Amino acid sequence: MSATARLVVQMTPDEKSALDQRASRAGLTTSEFVRRRIGDDDIEQHRDQIEALLTVLESSAPTILRALDQAIADATELKAALSAPDTPPA
Repeated sequence: MSATARLVVQMTPDEKSALDQRASRAGLTTSEFVRRRIGDDDIEQHRDQIEALLTVLESSAPTILRALDQAIADATELKAALSAPDTPPA
């Protein structure tokens, strides 16, 4: 479908600049960015899925943090072993 209608929206120069920057980061023209945002599904339709995902992430956080702590400890130990001077054979 070809775009044939025009919409004029008043905004501050800062708002326009922010909109242009967001469109640019998305690799889109400002017009295409706005069209896609308007066309996005309403977040309310996905609220239950989002809340379920957040619950899973929240319950996973302690496990993830423990794994990261262990990885840091392992990396620190390996770094220390690699930077220790070689000891001559006995």
